[in-house]
Amino acid sequence: MNAPTMTPVQQRITALDVLRGFALFGVLLVNILDFSSSALRVDTLGGRGDEFDQWVDIAIAFFAITKFYLLFSFLFGVGFAVQMRRMTTANRPFISFYLRRLLVLLIIGFAHAILVWDGDILRLYAVAGGLLLLVRNWPDRVLLALGGTIALAGLVGFSLVPYEAASAMTGTESLHLFTAGTYPELVTHRLGQHFALDIQIPMVLVMFLIGLVVGRSGILDDPQRYQPLLRCWWKWALPLALIGNALFLAGFEAKSMWMISIGIHIGAPLLSFVYAAWVLLYTEKLAFLAPVGQMALTNYLSQSLIATTLFYGYGFGLYDQVSPTLTFVLVLVMFAGQIVFSQIWLHRYRFGPMEWLWRSLTYGRWQELQRHTLFNTFANFENTAKSAFLKQI
Repeated sequence: MNAPTMTPVQQRITALDVLRGFALFGVLLVNILDFSSSALRVDTLGGRGDEFDQWVDIAIAFFAITKFYLLFSFLFGVGFAVQMRRMTTANRPFISFYLRRLLVLLIIGFAHAILVWDGDILRLYAVAGGLLLLVRNWPDRVLLALGGTIALAGLVGFSLVPYEAASAMTGTESLHLFTAGTYPELVTHRLGQHFALDIQIPMVLVMFLIGLVVGRSGILDDPQRYQPLLRCWWKWALPLALIGNALFLAGFEAKSMWMISIGIHIGAPLLSFVYAAWVLLYTEKLAFLAPVGQMALTNYLSQSLIATTLFYGYGFGLYDQVSPTLTFVLVLVMFAGQIVFSQIWLHRYRFGPMEWLWRSLTYGRWQELQRHTLFNTFANFENTAKSAFLKQI
């Protein structure tokens, strides 16, 4: 196998990395609810702690729950389109490459789900990502029509699920393991799970398809060019998104599945796209998020590793012990740390640790990790020598 051509830093789409970084913040904001407490599993979100704590929970439910994993799903579709375009331009085989990439992602996802946290989303992305290969050459109108059909089917199907059945999907029989279970006990428990994420599948597929269409359009290549479109979009979408997500919260209060379903299948994706439009409009100001997005896999997995160590019984045992407000502060601290770590790491290395492993296993050979190659060393030495010479004269 020939050595793959490395992707130079300047070829990366900054807007895509910034969006990934922003999405990772939202993913952590939502996942920390499950990492740190039983609120989602026993349906006590919004009723914990004092009044301020309750408002924190409600705000996260309104502005974040389901919105950010959908945004990340959209970016997965965009990334697929970008990779396909680059490999086609370079006249390199894409299908075999992408199948290997999905297989490695699936393996990483299972390792994450079994060894660290049962809320893993990578397995779903790896399996559902195969759909993109099947429809990669379909016209945009057909892809959007397919996405609309899937969303409508999901909306209707989820509306017909009894509320009691939906609220019991996560189960509470394992809660004692999070507070007092040993690490081997938790691993054994996760091995016995069925790894089903049926509720999320329809909208993940929809966002994949929309991401493929947007990725082919080139909007993320030059967001400044599309500023009028982005401004028009969010102004029209925001009111509908707010209404949809208000129904989402009201649905839990009224135990109405059709209201919840409207929130999941209409309100949440609309708000996700509003977020995307805002980020694209201010990409330059949010450029500090790009390193986090460039190391998205590493940061996603490290969020799980850090949080489970803090909250689970085999770690510091803080499960159900930290208020929603303090948990939110912890999210800010953790993510700030990831921003700093990502910037420092990428200053020296070309890929994040897990991105390097993913890329190496995909290509079947270890990739060069160090950013400063031998050529760069000689170039820096030459520049230093020239500077010293010029100072002398």
